[in-house]
Formats: sequence, C-alpha cells, structure tokens
Amino acid sequence: MFLSLPQYEFQVPQGLGEPGSKHWRVVEMPLHAPWFLLTVAHPDPEGDGLGMSFTMCIAWESDLAETLKAIEVKRVRGLVAMMPGWASPTGQWSSRQILEVRLDADETGRYVTLIDASGEAFDGGMRGEPPRCSASSELLLQLSPGKSKPRRTQPRKVGSSRPRPTSTR
Repeated sequence: MFLSLPQYEFQVPQGLGEPGSKHWRVVEMPLHAPWFLLTVAHPDPEGDGLGMSFTMCIAWESDLAETLKAIEVKRVRGLVAMMPGWASPTGQWSSRQILEVRLDADETGRYVTLIDASGEAFDGGMRGEPPRCSASSELLLQLSPGKSKPRRTQPRKVGSSRPRPTSTR
C-alpha cells in the first residue's frame, strides 16, 4: 500500500532509532484505498506527565483490527480514516474521525466495521458483502468524542507570539 524509495530514506543516527527500523521522508500510495492513522500514547517511564505519543499509518482494516487487539486500547488517543477521492464527498482525499471499531464475523468471513464521529457505520468501500444478522461482533475500540481531541500538555504562554502587523487604511 505504501511505497518507499531509497532516495527518500532518512538516516537516523545510531542509537536514536529502534534496531532494524527505517525512516522515510516520503512515501507514495500507488493504490487509492482507505488507510488509517492510529495515535497511541507512549508510556511515560518517569511518571512526570510529559508522555509522548506515536502515530501509525495502517493500510488495511484487518491490520488495524490486529493492532488494536495487540495494544492496550486505553492508550489510544485517536483514530482517523483517510478516505480517497472516490470514497469522499469532495472528490479529494479527506479524513473521518473514528470513534468505534468492531470486528464482525459470520460464516462468510470477518469484517471490520468502523463508526465515525457522527455515528455512521462504514467500511471504506473495500469489503465484499457485509455480515448477516447472525454475525458475532467484538468491540475492539470505543473512544469518546472528547478523548480523541488533541490535548495540550503545556499551557501556552500569553503574549509569546509575535505582534500582528496593523494595517493602515
């Protein structure tokens, strides 16, 4: 789903990156399909309240479901579906905030159902037939609308910005 080229690799100084990891300044998307941005809080080993977060780009709904099963969901800070032009009302890439993820299964297979901030269920248009009424459903993630909003960890200093130029008319 994501294509990277050697000329776009970012060389991270030894000891700063995880062993075996590679970092890229640019990735391409040859397949215009929905993908996901999952933001997860990084544990604060010092306990001083300066915790960080990391964001994963996930290409497939099934990988999103497996990732959510593998992490503590209380650490999830936000989930966004990036929708290609063919699945967007604007005809361009757009985003949808996701508040709920369910893994549904029936005799024909497993399906990931997403619920956006307006309460609408969607799948991004990439799966076959939706599960039937007799499907089982497992809740993988449920965020409150307030939890997925960005949080400021440090209060902004009043008067710290540059003064605005005044126009003369």
